[in-house]
Amino acid sequence: MAGIHIADDPNISARLRRFLRARSRRGPRTTASAIRSALPAGDLADAMVRFEERYGGLTYPVLGGNNMEYGLDGPPSVHATPLGPAFHGILDGDWTWGLSVLADGRTAMGAGRWPFRVIDRSVDQRLERHALMVEVRGWCHRTFECRTPAHVPPVIDESVLPPPVPEASGPAEWWWCSGDVAVQATLRGWPPGRDRWTIRYFARTPLQAAEANPTIYAATVHETVPEVLCTLCHRPIEPGRTCTR
Repeated sequence: MAGIHIADDPNISARLRRFLRARSRRGPRTTASAIRSALPAGDLADAMVRFEERYGGLTYPVLGGNNMEYGLDGPPSVHATPLGPAFHGILDGDWTWGLSVLADGRTAMGAGRWPFRVIDRSVDQRLERHALMVEVRGWCHRTFECRTPAHVPPVIDESVLPPPVPEASGPAEWWWCSGDVAVQATLRGWPPGRDRWTIRYFARTPLQAAEANPTIYAATVHETVPEVLCTLCHRPIEPGRTCTR
């Protein structure tokens, strides 16, 4: 919905609305006139205006103490990327790294020496995945690491998983969720030639969480092992053990 900030959009999902009301704050936005006066007319200037109108000034935490921050945060500017021209519009507080926003609304990042690649297919999808993570992070969970060739998703057989959540899923993160179980596969590293994924199995009860190992191993064919550190609980975990926070 053009011109309406996402927090005011009546068409967003109930999950995202709850998340934004509970955790987000809104600051000043760069005006459309300020953007257009600083840049030549074109698709990227139009994309900046749409981005600021919908997301500018939005901040919220997800996993850590640092916020996700949205907005141009200074004079509008364009930079070249391997995927085309883009602008800086997002600071990822968990990664402590900035994301570029492409003219078509996708986000992309190349942290350090890692290749530049698309992270989210849209900013709405990015917010949906954050909302779902916050919704289930307090459930019991088990965590796995999966290594794949570059740009190869970790999950092969979705039939053993809960229903997919397309609104929260994108190139670097997939979600499946039912009323009692959720599975997340999120890209945590992509050095040249290979990808490293974190797969989390969330369940409302420890008994349900005990199904994590056979379910995840059945869904993946690439090397998958239990993680030795839970980044949600910030503590070491023994293989096969459930975090019950």
